[in-house]
Amino acid sequence: MLKKIIILILTLFILIGAVNAIDSSNWTKASVGYEKFKIPPKYENPYSSDFNMYEFDEDIDVFTVRYVNPRIMSLYGYFLEHNSYVKKVNVAGHDAVHFMSYNRHDETNNSKLWFSAGDEFYYIAWRGSEITPTIKEVVKSANKSNYNKNEFYSLLNEEYGKYKIVNAIESQRFDSPQRESGSHSFVSVGSNGFNFGVMS
Repeated sequence: MLKKIIILILTLFILIGAVNAIDSSNWTKASVGYEKFKIPPKYENPYSSDFNMYEFDEDIDVFTVRYVNPRIMSLYGYFLEHNSYVKKVNVAGHDAVHFMSYNRHDETNNSKLWFSAGDEFYYIAWRGSEITPTIKEVVKSANKSNYNKNEFYSLLNEEYGKYKIVNAIESQRFDSPQRESGSHSFVSVGSNGFNFGVMS
């Protein structure tokens, strides 16, 4: 009797998994950054699409896939400071960060999922608070990350650390009385690290 119950429970789990599976074989693909992402049929025919971004609608929160490496520091820092919900997750084998915020004007929950594919970083934005099977399928269509879990989160933490330093320097610059005397400070971030100072 116990064997029959266990077999019945396992069968139910398999059936539930089969019901939740999505057939994405006929989805179109869009190139964003260095990846070709599968695009769900309801998000085909984009408002705008180029190397850096696939935007389904003028409102980027409806559905967007974005290549973020050129602006990873500023975007990741901004998201950390402007989203009420931040959670580390694993989606389709990709370590990721799920951001969610509530838009009072539209009365909607908006999500963004940061992950990496190869050596590059991307995010997907969509309406809703859950990581749906559709979003999982989009992530699954990207190449595996070249970073292990620790490397992935360490890189993002480093970028956030840089973001805080730059913001602190910028804040100090705008609060500085030297601006009135004709002096101004500068900040540069490059492969050699941070450079900052005051110029007359």
